[in-house]
Amino acid sequence: MKTKMLALAAIYLIWGSTFLAVRYVLEAFPPLAMSGARFGLAGLLLFLFSLRSQPFPQMQHWRSALLMGTLLLSTGTGLVAWAEQTVSSGQAALLNATTPIWIALWSFYQKGYPGHPTVAGISLASLGLLALMGDLGSLNSGTLAVLLASISWTVATLLSPRLPKPESSVQFSGMTMLAAGVVLSGLSLLSGEAMTGPVTASAVWAWLYLVLAGSLAGMTAYTWLLRHAEASLVATHTYVNPLVAVGLAALVGETLPSTTPLAVLLITSGVALLSMPNLRLNQRVFRPWIPLVGHARYRAESAKQWPNHTKAALNCYDAAAC
Repeated sequence: MKTKMLALAAIYLIWGSTFLAVRYVLEAFPPLAMSGARFGLAGLLLFLFSLRSQPFPQMQHWRSALLMGTLLLSTGTGLVAWAEQTVSSGQAALLNATTPIWIALWSFYQKGYPGHPTVAGISLASLGLLALMGDLGSLNSGTLAVLLASISWTVATLLSPRLPKPESSVQFSGMTMLAAGVVLSGLSLLSGEAMTGPVTASAVWAWLYLVLAGSLAGMTAYTWLLRHAEASLVATHTYVNPLVAVGLAALVGETLPSTTPLAVLLITSGVALLSMPNLRLNQRVFRPWIPLVGHARYRAESAKQWPNHTKAALNCYDAAAC
């Protein structure tokens, strides 16, 4: 139990703080290049470590890693780093927490009405997004980039259970990060990125923190939790990380939209409901809206409507470790 709580605290605090760390790195290094170097180094170290006990992966495993590295980390994380040039770290964290919303909407489209808790979660989180972008000054290319990154993360999450992978989730995580490092470094060279400022100690230390803590320690804790804790418990990082990120952003004096407190409440409440699809809510509240959700038949037992791969995705938001 003590180890489980320590691992949870690690992904809560470490992954929640990476958004602010990215901001400090961007003071000196361009977003794509620094992300490519971060994932490339972390992936190489993790992959080499896995070879001590695992066989060399097959070609089909590398193809899966390349797909996941592109969708999950190159687009899903690289775009967030790019967006933080114009978006605060706290706002980026809140927007990036919308992955469960897109997953739920996809299943909504496939199977019709998914159940009261899911509808309530989508509604609350969507209102939170509207509140966050209600300030016209907060709606720019950066916010759209983070939303695109979240959608890319969703696609990777839904595809992951179907892809062939090596037995070791740690090895596949290393392969995925290694592939992302190659893709992001190539994109950086093609786009002609240049240094954004003089190299400072804070930028270097922040980058090392992303490599050692964000990628290596965080991913190790996460993959350990997937084997030793309930998936619903592990998924709670989805709505704890934004709270940590927003708190740190406020602590260092970042400029946040005036609607941020309301957005925090709505988005985290919505994502929490999406993590508890079997929760029973009062039907009288939602019954009038059931005819509006599409042509599919309404069923009270929402769990029976969700395809197996979507259930797996909702229980594991980090496709690299699924």
